[in-house]
Amino acid sequence: MKYNAFIILFLLAVQFSLTGQDAALSYETYDLSKHYPASGLNNEPVFLRESPMNEATVQVFEDGTIKVYHAPNRYSDSVMSMTSTDGGFTWSEPEVIFQDTIIWQYPRRTLIDRDGNIHLLVFREPDLSVFHTMYSEYDKEWMPLKKIAKGRIGAIRGFIQTESGRLVFSFHRNKWERKPPYGGSFSSSVWSDDNGKTWKESGSMVVAPVFENYIGNNYGAVEPNIVQLGNGNILMLCRTQNGFLFQSVSEDEGETWSEGVASVFHTSNSPANLLKLPDGRIAVTWCNTGDPDIKTFGKIYTHRDVLHMAISEDDGQTWKGFREIFRIPTRNDQNNFKRGDSGCSYPNTAYTRDKKIILVTGQGEEGGGRAMFRVSPKWLYETGMKDDFGDGLEKWSCYTFAKLGQKPGRNVGPELLDDPSAKGGKVLHIRKAVPEVFGDGAVRNFPMGRKGEMKIRLKILPGSQGTSISLTDHHRHPNDPDGDKTAMFTLDSKSIPGHEWQIVTMKWDLESESCKVYLEDKLLTDMNTENETGSGISYLRLRSLAEKGSKDDAGLMVDWVKVRTE
Repeated sequence: MKYNAFIILFLLAVQFSLTGQDAALSYETYDLSKHYPASGLNNEPVFLRESPMNEATVQVFEDGTIKVYHAPNRYSDSVMSMTSTDGGFTWSEPEVIFQDTIIWQYPRRTLIDRDGNIHLLVFREPDLSVFHTMYSEYDKEWMPLKKIAKGRIGAIRGFIQTESGRLVFSFHRNKWERKPPYGGSFSSSVWSDDNGKTWKESGSMVVAPVFENYIGNNYGAVEPNIVQLGNGNILMLCRTQNGFLFQSVSEDEGETWSEGVASVFHTSNSPANLLKLPDGRIAVTWCNTGDPDIKTFGKIYTHRDVLHMAISEDDGQTWKGFREIFRIPTRNDQNNFKRGDSGCSYPNTAYTRDKKIILVTGQGEEGGGRAMFRVSPKWLYETGMKDDFGDGLEKWSCYTFAKLGQKPGRNVGPELLDDPSAKGGKVLHIRKAVPEVFGDGAVRNFPMGRKGEMKIRLKILPGSQGTSISLTDHHRHPNDPDGDKTAMFTLDSKSIPGHEWQIVTMKWDLESESCKVYLEDKLLTDMNTENETGSGISYLRLRSLAEKGSKDDAGLMVDWVKVRTE
């Protein structure tokens, strides 16, 4: 039996009271196949189906066959695979390819070497040591499992074969108590020069600073991913809890590693994936998100609502894209979720014969975060975005927390209202409907640019207590005040005169550290950069500035948004 594109459906129903009138009960249906065209029109990503399991691995063989390797359930002793021969559009039924009682938990990492052999990494309980085996293309059988790294936690991420033929596996090891200065773990690597028969371990320990009162566990520098650069060096990116992926470089194919330093990639407490394309370009997939401050939101679960992709042509010196490849479909209405993993993290990628990136991602049993896509690298080079809400709120994050806690409940905050005079027939209303929680916010991604122009047609309603209009470089919860504070530029709507529909233009240039704001083509103000960024601007944020404990039924209306970047 072949699978058609799997459809994730989620029904949202929210009722609000607006400007003294009861709004109609509104429904939003999340059909990912609708929002990601099957043909990949205009280089847009194509949604293929649901991922079969958390932390799956995708491989492309020399003949173009694509296989996804995964566990049938979280604690299975089996390794499954499913196959596609048409670029990922249809898939075979999963089948067991390897089984051993030593295997525990779902991470499986595979690698196809230059001779076509399949290398497999798994780990076991109780010490979570990592074991290696290989399916010989010549002998048509699996080698016995061999322990290659003793004692670790978390996922199995970085596994490559270098140009010299060396196998390098990067991992982290739990060593210290989970507290400052470096958390509980360090990252390092093992390598093999005889195709997995024997392994040697690096003596390097890559660490990253952690801080007190973090919203989660201070694991340290963990779950590293690696890629070989054009000059032969290996780049490592590590998950951390300090707001950035940390990077390290090995100049001797994994034997030693440089001191870890912050990369340009903002991140929540989530890992990244690195992929080298045949032409030498490097694609990175990660959660370009920021965790909230514990003093503001308390100890809540880390932020994995959106997954991003960027691409580099110069061995990671500069990057393009920073685009949302996937948004968890339940992000705007999420209540009564169980504790534990959720979100659209733990990506894995491969490159197909027809020059597309196959992405498999997802972690957790709730939320709809498991998904598979075909991505054209050309999409990462686009420079424009426009939105008139004709596609609803699919490309927006518009939730507000109903109450705080480790898994805070969410409801739709800003909502779409019918307006026949609007370009798309609907307008977005930003206000503060509930006095007890933070002001409502809306967040929209666009292609990253060091220089660019954002136009927004808006109306400030009489009695509005103000709305922040921010341009920034990463995603934060829509109602997080730190989204304004960490932005490159923030405009308060109270500085915009009038209550009619108007077009506000923000022209930014990070090299000159400035942003000129125009109201109907007349200069309104000239702002200086409030915060530095290592990448560029890729987000618009709108958030009600009404104080906690108050209510703002007026707020601000948005008709459309257009962005062009350089």
